Amino acid sequence: MNMKKTTLTSSVGGGFLLWTALTFAQDCQLNQPATTPDQRFVDHRNGTVSDTQTGLMWKKCLEGQQAIACYGRPSQMSWESAAQQAQLVSAQRFAAQDGWRLPTVNELGSLIEKTCSNPSINLNIFPNTPALSVWTMEQSGANAWSVDFSNGRPFQSLLAGGKYVRLVRDAR
Repeated sequence: MNMKKTTLTSSVGGGFLLWTALTFAQDCQLNQPATTPDQRFVDHRNGTVSDTQTGLMWKKCLEGQQAIACYGRPSQMSWESAAQQAQLVSAQRFAAQDGWRLPTVNELGSLIEKTCSNPSINLNIFPNTPALSVWTMEQSGANAWSVDFSNGRPFQSLLAGGKYVRLVRDAR
């Protein structure tokens, strides 16, 4: 078992620390083949990556993170705010594309790197992704599904709860 150590920090002008440094060690089973290998994805160098297996285009960063390297703290929001954010990003044509939306459970699950945990995602493709829960579009009553990227498992939680957002669009 090998560990990858990643440190996330962010600062604002004048040296004021916006949020404390977050250090985590991604735990990967390097003796097993990756389930989301780098070559499966095409990095468009505009903040998006396409998955050649699923035909989906993903925003590389969680909402709130900046630049192609995904610096900064992702924005935590309710499910309703997440759905509104998807509409806004689509209307603004991020990366000259529209159709941005919240992913389904299965779509978000397709990003799970099953040989890794904390986070269970390919950090070469989706850099600086912390082990956090991410909303999906699937909602029922007062609950919605999200995927926990600390362990790669889906679960339901209250719509008002704060989760993170990674947007997707159909690329085909």
